[in-house]
Order: sequence, then C-alpha cells, then structure tokens
Amino acid sequence: MTRKLTGAFVAAALLVGFAAPAAAEESRYEPVSVWNVSDIDVLDGQFENYMTWLADEWVKFRKLNAIHGNEIGYHVLVNTAPRDGEPDLYLVTINKDFQKIAEGLATEMKINESMAKDRKQFEKEGAERAPMRKVMGTIELVELQLK
Repeated sequence: MTRKLTGAFVAAALLVGFAAPAAAEESRYEPVSVWNVSDIDVLDGQFENYMTWLADEWVKFRKLNAIHGNEIGYHVLVNTAPRDGEPDLYLVTINKDFQKIAEGLATEMKINESMAKDRKQFEKEGAERAPMRKVMGTIELVELQLK
C-alpha cells in the first residue's frame, strides 16, 4: 500500500513538475504592428524631385490612410552609403494589423474620394514617377514586442 502511495505521489509530483513550467511558460513576445518596407532606387538627378513628390503626395496619402485605414506611422529612411545593388531610400509604413481584402478596398475607396482620384489616376501617376525612381522590392515585417 505504501508503495502504491509513494508511486502515486511521485507520479503526481512529476506531473506537477512538468505542468508548472508549461502553465507558467507564456510567450515572451507579442506581435504589435505590421511594417511594409519598399526599397527605392532614385534615378540620377531625380532625388530632389522624388523627395518633393514624397513630401506632397505620398505624405498626403499616408495621412489619409491613417484617418481611414489602420496605418499608424511612416518613415522615409535614406541609405547613406548604398553598395552596388542596394536602394537609396526605404519607404516604411506601419499598420496596426493586417487588413482583410474588404477593409483594404473600403479604405482605398475613401482615400480615392478624399483625393478626388481613382485607381486609374493613381496608376497613371505611378507611371509618371518612373523617370524618378525604380521600386526594387518590398518586404512585409511584423514587429514583435518582447515581454
């Protein structure tokens, strides 16, 4: 009988010993935002023109996206010593979370209305910026806050 109680006690102690760390162990991080980073190669002689466009149209779009969407911030970062094949600028937008397709389309419609433009106009203006810059790529990152 004592042997059975001792075995049960050891089994219970082992279960508690393994369960306690698992129960107490929680993730040491949590996702807090979604960062989209575009790599931009500014073409020769176009830096000031492109920066003017960013300061005017791009910032206006960012602010409207903050009002109507889930954007919470943006950054323009310059690569002060780009190596061959690296971008000159990184355009960063920060969102609260991933958007569902329907949410993104609703935000797009609100911004288009606010800017009095439609998708065709935005595409046309994008093509007009081609002599100023080349989009080398984009990356989507999730910011993790450590606990």
